[in-house]
Amino acid sequence: MPAILDSDPSPTTADVRTTPTGLHEMVLEVADLAAAERFYGEVIGLPVITRWEGERQAVWLDCGDSVALGLWPPETGGEAAIHNGRGGAHVHFAFRIAHGSLEAVRARLEGFGYTIEQVDFDNGNHSLYLDDPDGNCVELMDAVVDWSGRPIGGI
Repeated sequence: MPAILDSDPSPTTADVRTTPTGLHEMVLEVADLAAAERFYGEVIGLPVITRWEGERQAVWLDCGDSVALGLWPPETGGEAAIHNGRGGAHVHFAFRIAHGSLEAVRARLEGFGYTIEQVDFDNGNHSLYLDDPDGNCVELMDAVVDWSGRPIGGI
């Protein structure tokens, strides 16, 4: 596991200071997908955005402000998940980063010694995945559209 350094690892990454611009999604592993959908949809009031069928079943709900909550049964997480996101407390969560900053952020994270996985989605969004010190999967997303396909503000 890479250590947190007091200073940037190299002059080439020293000027890269990208603060996340917001939460893109939170994904929870749930024991009973239908019960969890009822709770978050009917009790909490989050509208369903989409459902995944087949090998990677999931339900995605709209949290407002372009944030989505994903609900996955255990068989959808693990090795089937992007960057091997694990279940239990959560599968992964995503922060939006400034549009166009993905490569600079990647270089900075790799400079600290983190292993990064990049996924380019067919909707134009691009993400970097890495593990935090506790093994939680963290996504940093250069998002151009939200879960509804609407452009993200400022792009």
